Amino acid sequence: MGTLEIVTLVVAAASAVAAILAAAFAGSQAVAATRQARYAQEQLLLAERVQKDQAQPYVFVDLAPDEHAPQKLMLVVQNTGMTVAHNVRVTFDPPLQSVTKPEFAENIPVLKGPVSTLPPGRRLRWFWEIGFQLFRDQETPRCYTVTVNADGPFGPVDELTYKIDLNNLRYSDASAPVSRKLVDEVEKSRKALEKISQEIR
Repeated sequence: MGTLEIVTLVVAAASAVAAILAAAFAGSQAVAATRQARYAQEQLLLAERVQKDQAQPYVFVDLAPDEHAPQKLMLVVQNTGMTVAHNVRVTFDPPLQSVTKPEFAENIPVLKGPVSTLPPGRRLRWFWEIGFQLFRDQETPRCYTVTVNADGPFGPVDELTYKIDLNNLRYSDASAPVSRKLVDEVEKSRKALEKISQEIR
């Protein structure tokens, strides 16, 4: 084989290797571009999801002590989201029962059917039970599974299901806030002074 033929073969081989490398490089670039496009799409979908979630109402339900009279337990329904909640539905399993008010569930709108609207920040409260009466009665449930459904500007909100265990309140502090106590003491003093004033007259 002559020198010219050898050179020709070397050049051809080099060209073939270069073509293979170029094809491989182009293929890797295509794969990278595909991955980048997929990642960008995922980020866009995630951003849309976050924006949608932030624009949806967030409605929760609780059985909590009253702020000023902690011995009173209240049924609380609140929308802490940024938009209006529509068609709010609340269910308790087992059905919510009260020792103090046996007909409670029959008289509370949110337990009878959907609440048409619940604006942002709105909180609905109903007196449900007296703490010591609940814990004295052995037959009334103290654990409930709550399910909350509502509609927002983008349609149905994700269903919220969780447990409320009232046994956690059994040994909690049931004293009224100091500010409330002061108000009560001032009110008692005012009435006592009025009585003394009337007696002097």
